[in-house]
Amino acid sequence: MKTRWKILIALGIFMALSCAVSFMTMHIQPANEVEAYKKILREQGEKLEISEVSPPPVPAESNSLDAVEEAFRMFGSGGGKIPDAMKMVAPGKAMIGWMQPEARGDDNGSDFTNSWDNFAAEIAADRPAIELLHQVLDRPVLDFELDYKKGAELPLPHLAQMKRAVQKLDAATVCDLHFGDTGAAETNILTMLGLVQKNAAEGLLISHLVRIAITAIAVTPTWELLQATNLTDAQLAALQKGWEQMDFLSDATNAFVTERAWVINEIEKLRASPGEFAKVFGGTSFMSGFGSSASSGWWESLTERPRYVIGETMWRSTWSYSDELHTLKSETVILETLRAMQTNRSQFYKVDYDAMNTRLSSLGITNSGAALFRALEIPDFSDYFGGVGLGPVVNKMIQIETARRVVVAAIALKRFQLKHGKLPGSLDELSPEFFAKVPIDPYDGKPLRYHPKADGRYLLYSVGEDGVDDGGNPTNSASGNASLNWQRGRDWVWPQPAAPPEAKAPR
Repeated sequence: MKTRWKILIALGIFMALSCAVSFMTMHIQPANEVEAYKKILREQGEKLEISEVSPPPVPAESNSLDAVEEAFRMFGSGGGKIPDAMKMVAPGKAMIGWMQPEARGDDNGSDFTNSWDNFAAEIAADRPAIELLHQVLDRPVLDFELDYKKGAELPLPHLAQMKRAVQKLDAATVCDLHFGDTGAAETNILTMLGLVQKNAAEGLLISHLVRIAITAIAVTPTWELLQATNLTDAQLAALQKGWEQMDFLSDATNAFVTERAWVINEIEKLRASPGEFAKVFGGTSFMSGFGSSASSGWWESLTERPRYVIGETMWRSTWSYSDELHTLKSETVILETLRAMQTNRSQFYKVDYDAMNTRLSSLGITNSGAALFRALEIPDFSDYFGGVGLGPVVNKMIQIETARRVVVAAIALKRFQLKHGKLPGSLDELSPEFFAKVPIDPYDGKPLRYHPKADGRYLLYSVGEDGVDDGGNPTNSASGNASLNWQRGRDWVWPQPAAPPEAKAPR
């Protein structure tokens, strides 16, 4: 054999061995890092398996599931009319929906106007289902008996059904208030809160976000109820207790513990099975977002399958370990933050949240060679794992927790006013009779701001996400992104009822 051929063969063998060693290094090193980090977490008492975090079975006599699911069936799949309530008509001022001469609001994206009598007749059709929902208050748990091991194939139709049911309760509450039935209105609001509180053991992140959304909806009828003049202290005390029992920090912690185990289980399943991988990513149909605008159609079509196969092979053999490690470390940072918040006596959560974001951004875990493969339009699938975008969920939790504290303070103010015929000079006067201590603003660690006014109204607010006290300025902030309208101002001002001329502002 000629010397040149011997050299070429030797070079080929060397390159093959180099590629094999490189591939094994890309696989073994991250796999070992994942196992080492899991060992550390387990030694710290962390639960990483689905079987460890799944809630235990609930006895039928303790579960309100049957009544709730029957109510869902009675409501059907359609939407419904949602009357205007707590409608912001000026910064810091809202229109009382139930006091308006007509029922107006939204009907599946279109405006509607109706007489209150006709609207009440429509609500009456939902009353049997609403009565079933009230049974949530009589049972300690609402458990939808989910099989967490199903992973991405786990059906979750109840989440949309819960939100639809709460909208029905909201509409019924506004209608009840118009006709002076504060007792029925209070029960409806407590049922909304009950759906959240009794379902808190359902540890999926999406379930946690839906519970936050439901609570945000419940703020509106609570504000409307506080504008009624025929309330009793017993009603207000029960309503305040319902809001005080909401525990979003524990809810979020449970959700992230379960989410971590759920994502790890999903990654391991996709790594082990090409069939499971194809179920989640849909085969080459996933490639539709990876074609270059400069590439011709025939080239994209010709290379589509090879690019997908390369991406799948690299992810399942190598990159999945980096994604798993990033998930573990990201969610550990978040869990450490949530636990620190629960032991933070100052309750200055913004400091914890900012520190969390700094730690998340400094993790710096990336897939080896991913940039090159992206340039070649080969997907690395990492956008779907690795703890991407989880930080803002914690901020949503802080937002709704802030709203909860403002609501509790507003109810306590109403109780004081009902008993003494006037507003207190400060929130300190409400303690200990109407609450144990003045609620703390999570965004600056100081008590919520409160200032009574000479006209019998008051200014109650949180300083909001920027942590700056603007003196109760309710005008919109360009950076405001909260789901509640009144939480989009420079300060988050609890709205006061609009005067009649203001309440007639155009829709």
